[in-house]
Parts: sequence; C-alpha cells; structure tokens
Amino acid sequence: MGVDVKGLIFLIILAVIGIVIFKAVQANKLETSEERTIKALPPTVQHTVSQMDTMSQNAFFNEYQKKRKKVSVAYILFLFGFHYIYLRKIGLFFAYWITGAGLGIWWIVDLFRMPSIVRSANEQTARDALQTLAIGNQFSANPSAQARPQQ
Repeated sequence: MGVDVKGLIFLIILAVIGIVIFKAVQANKLETSEERTIKALPPTVQHTVSQMDTMSQNAFFNEYQKKRKKVSVAYILFLFGFHYIYLRKIGLFFAYWITGAGLGIWWIVDLFRMPSIVRSANEQTARDALQTLAIGNQFSANPSAQARPQQ
C-alpha cells in the first residue's frame, strides 16, 4: 500500500487554511467586542489613558483606531505571506521571504504567534498616538509657540 503524498500535502494545507480562517474569525469577534475600551489597549498604555479626561481619551482613541492593526487581517495576509508588511516590519518581511519562511518552520510558528506579533505592533502604535496627542496638547496650550519666527 502506497501513501498518496499529494493527497496528504493537500489535506495538511487545507487544515492549515481552516485553522487560519478559524483564528481570524475568533480574533475579529474579540476585536469587535473590545473596540474603544481601555481593556483593548496594550498594558503599558492602559494606565496613562485611564488618567486622561474624556475629551483627551476620545482624541486618543480616534488616533489609535485609525492606525491600529487587527489580528484578523494579519491572519488573512499570513496565508499569502504579507503579514509583516501589514505590521510595518519590512526587514522581517524580506528575511521571511528570503528564507522561504524559515523553510516552513517560521510559517508554522507565526501561525501561533500572530496575536503577540500584532499586540507588539499595536503597543508601538498606541505609544505613537499618545506622543502625537501630547504634542498636539502642547501646541494647543501654547499657540504662540507655533508662530514664533526663528531669528
């Protein structure tokens, strides 16, 4: 009895695609339920945002929502190998492709690491949004600083 290798490979690929789709749907449900809540933010940012007034929180969430990355989208792009571009990790993207996804090992590892990869990217996005908000507040508190000519 011979083993049908092509059929086995097809079943493995089909199983991985099924797992990715399942994980993407689960991630989308979680992301939808946590939208615009402090709980959805990275732990390093939660405390700072909880100390803000309502107007500042709304400004932060608007900025963060525009730029944050979703696990569900990252999983879908993962199927085609473009998740690192979506997460703005261009160097890792080239390393991923040059090594053939680490001869397939990197690809399997990323299947399970995707939530933490996206969380890391969103943590940086949240810090950037806080910094943007702080700079905006600095200029709105001192409007004359914007128009000062340099001598």
